[in-house]
Amino acid sequence: MTKQIIRIVCFGDSLTYGYGVMDEIAYPHRLSVDLPQQFPQVQWQVFNSGINGHTTREALARLQGSVLERKPQLVFILFGSNDCALNEGQYRTPFEFEQNMRNILNAILHLSTDSPFANGTSLPILMTPPSMIDTDFYPFTTNDRLEYYGTIVKKLAAEYRLPLIDLFAAYRSITDPVAYEACFQLDGEHLSNHGYDILYPLVFDQVQQYLTKVLSSQ
Repeated sequence: MTKQIIRIVCFGDSLTYGYGVMDEIAYPHRLSVDLPQQFPQVQWQVFNSGINGHTTREALARLQGSVLERKPQLVFILFGSNDCALNEGQYRTPFEFEQNMRNILNAILHLSTDSPFANGTSLPILMTPPSMIDTDFYPFTTNDRLEYYGTIVKKLAAEYRLPLIDLFAAYRSITDPVAYEACFQLDGEHLSNHGYDILYPLVFDQVQQYLTKVLSSQ
């Protein structure tokens, strides 16, 4: 019996790419290893489409080649950390950020995967940009700015009725300062190995929920 193929695209910036950590630490690689072991009845294809420094403007420009041409069943979307940074060449206004995100979501939601699985639909899963350590070392953004862009992501998730992973809340819920700082690299923004250990179960849980829901409806 031929296995059903499920393609997952992890679409984002350096936090998706895995800047500053070994390849096996970034969440797309971990999915590619764990999903075939946990769900061997499915043939999994996981694509890391994270590019360092990208904002939603660059994401929209490469959407066709990075996401749509792969006809994925699931698309994790994580942008905002660069969009809200007040450094030359990256800052995107909240208005542009929201419009870019809407255009990305509309294109994915109108995509046909050419597969009977989930009636040929593609599901975007939104992620708020994680918090950071507010220091002068990386002065271009702050938690207040990140949280504001995260509210836009949450608004879109509610409006489009899409799954949401609130990374900002997940990291801010860590009350021990030492444990919180351990989630980040020296720049205070990029995730450390431990930081990805916080993120990964949240992502894996969304895939598990999706698979359980779709299989139960068939």
